[in-house]
Amino acid sequence: MQYDTSRAALSAPAIDDLLAARVKDGRTPSVAYALVADGRIVHTGGFADEAVTPVPGPDTAFRIASCTKSFTAVAMLQQRDAGRLDLDAPVSEYLPLATVPEAFPRVAQLASMAAGFPTDDPWGDRQESLPLDQFDRMAAAGFRLIDRPGARFEYSNLGYALLGRVLERVSGRRYVDLVREDVLTPLGLRGIGYDRSVEAPGGVATGFARFGGRWEPQPFAGPGAFSPIGGVFATPRALATWVAWLADAWRPAAPDAVLAAASRRDAQTARIPIEDVGSYGYGLFLDEHPRHGLLVSHSGGYPGYGSHMRWHAGTGLGIVVLENARYSGAGAPAARALELVLDQIGSPETVPDVWPETVAARETVERLLRRWDGATADALFAENVALDEPIERRRATIEALTARAGVAADAHVLPLEQAAPSSRTPAHLAWTVPGATGALRVEVRLTPELRPTVQTLTVRLG
Repeated sequence: MQYDTSRAALSAPAIDDLLAARVKDGRTPSVAYALVADGRIVHTGGFADEAVTPVPGPDTAFRIASCTKSFTAVAMLQQRDAGRLDLDAPVSEYLPLATVPEAFPRVAQLASMAAGFPTDDPWGDRQESLPLDQFDRMAAAGFRLIDRPGARFEYSNLGYALLGRVLERVSGRRYVDLVREDVLTPLGLRGIGYDRSVEAPGGVATGFARFGGRWEPQPFAGPGAFSPIGGVFATPRALATWVAWLADAWRPAAPDAVLAAASRRDAQTARIPIEDVGSYGYGLFLDEHPRHGLLVSHSGGYPGYGSHMRWHAGTGLGIVVLENARYSGAGAPAARALELVLDQIGSPETVPDVWPETVAARETVERLLRRWDGATADALFAENVALDEPIERRRATIEALTARAGVAADAHVLPLEQAAPSSRTPAHLAWTVPGATGALRVEVRLTPELRPTVQTLTVRLG
């Protein structure tokens, strides 16, 4: 697949609509987001129910919850590369740890969610402020395992809390100081921190939970022993810059500043499979998209917040979505947003093998998008089209979409091979129509008649 990343920002109207619906549908009081292409932020946005909370901007901080684990993993790899930490060593070499039954997970197994601990989200998310001395006593007393270390993936916040404690022991510094001094400051990352004093010109979004149809503010938790699992506050601008740096590791000749590109790729390498989902690396999820290849991501859910960051290894195209509703499920709209951008800009190595009539239908649709003509439309469509939706209503919808995308009457028609074509059968074709202010994703399906006509035409912002 080939990608024209210069067109990524043309998906902005579609992303705006997708994420505005999160507030409109009552999924979150507010949402802020940023799109990354070619190593820079190309679009940001934010929406809110202003009766509940102000509209956030690119410099409004949210708690990013478990997206924090990527920062912990980077700090771990720095200590490994400095020769202070052996990822294959048992955790008991660094911590006074007992387990029941006796089986000591290795450091790498903590980082890859394969330590043998049970999934613990509801419990772990409430341990943020646990004092270190209490945590050390808990570790010395021991933890229960559900399987031998390395046997399977099981999402463990406890594992990352222990990993943070290991990093403190080998570095001789507090975990939050280690990340700040060795990761955030060298990268020049402003707008990221571990408490509400984070540098955020847009302020810190209050977290909410919904009870009885009402949004209720949730208390903030301060740093503590479980900060390595989800303690980071970040602005969309800062988190998008973090995404760009991690994604840059896949680019040939990527710089090695702060953490070598090869080590950043280590974090984005499968370590343990996840049944029917993908795999986990170090602080990151990995998934093979059927059309676009490797996607790297992490979600965050916390009392009062939901977050997601995701990028495409092949292009570095990425998105972050931050919301201030408890466990809001920001991953679904983020995944959809990134997919629609990739679909809009991605073209296969060869043009799909479709019927000549399918190619001709595309050419006719391109003319209708620029200047509607009733006789042309009548000749193009099968009889079901007008029955399924009145032609004038369809025309009005299409004209509104072309106006939003800025497709002018004299707009150039891309050669099919440059229009991100995709096809499931010779009678089907989808492609991109770029405009001045956005892009359309258009799809046609033809009838099985000897002289086929168009039985479905779909036009959406893409």
